[in-house]
Amino acid sequence: IMFKFLDGSARVSLRSKGAIDVRAVAASFGGGGHRNASGFSLDGPREDVVSRAVTAVIVAVDSAANEPAR
Repeated sequence: IMFKFLDGSARVSLRSKGAIDVRAVAASFGGGGHRNASGFSLDGPREDVVSRAVTAVIVAVDSAANEPAR
């Protein structure tokens, strides 16, 4: 996860490998991209943006860990 903060908003870039679908995380915030490279923008205080984004990524990692091997 990479954050770029500017005047009350943030650009969040996500990268992954393997089964972790960051496109789904980005889409849940109105963003988009590819399965392993996606991004989105969020408005709000820095702490809230980081908390929301990291929580969503943790859910995605947990979901990938619980999927059967391909």
